[in-house]
Amino acid sequence: MKNKMYLQLFEDGAEAGSGAQGGSTGTGNGSQGGNAGGASGAHGTGTYTYEQLEEIANARVERSERTALANFFRNQGMTETEVTQAIADFKAQKAANQPNVSQLQSDLEAANRENERLKNEKLLTQKGVKADDLDYVAFKVSKMVDEKTDFAKATDKFLKENPRFVGSTSGGTYRISTSTQAGGSQGAGNPNNDINAAIRRAAGR
Repeated sequence: MKNKMYLQLFEDGAEAGSGAQGGSTGTGNGSQGGNAGGASGAHGTGTYTYEQLEEIANARVERSERTALANFFRNQGMTETEVTQAIADFKAQKAANQPNVSQLQSDLEAANRENERLKNEKLLTQKGVKADDLDYVAFKVSKMVDEKTDFAKATDKFLKENPRFVGSTSGGTYRISTSTQAGGSQGAGNPNNDINAAIRRAAGR
């Protein structure tokens, strides 16, 4: 009976030990798996910028381009000095063929300004402003334009406050006709023409 009991205890203990060992193994595997996952995650969290990637890519492209050109020139029988000079000439020609972005941008801005000027003058003409007054009125109205007031609204406000610029100007205070004063001296010039000329000079026109 005692032998049977000891045997039973031994078997129970062995099973318990096996279970503990299995649990430990499972925990170990889990830990190992977790560590592996953590290592993988750490590997994938490197920091870099688009500029860095672009610089690396451009450097590789440039090296490949230079290698291809150098091989080609060597096959033509050139010395290393001639190869270096030929590559430099190629790069200079390539740069010269590139569009001048700054000049294109400047030309575009100038064209936009001219289109805006023509559009504004057309609007002023439709509002009844005479041709001789266009430059002056456009200049004054442009000073009233802001984030809340566009050129059209500013025009309406200016002409409402200065109706002499609309339609006939006879009897108005803005124009002063040129006449010969007593004593034969020449009268004052037209201030409207002087102002318009000054505006054109400032605008480079």
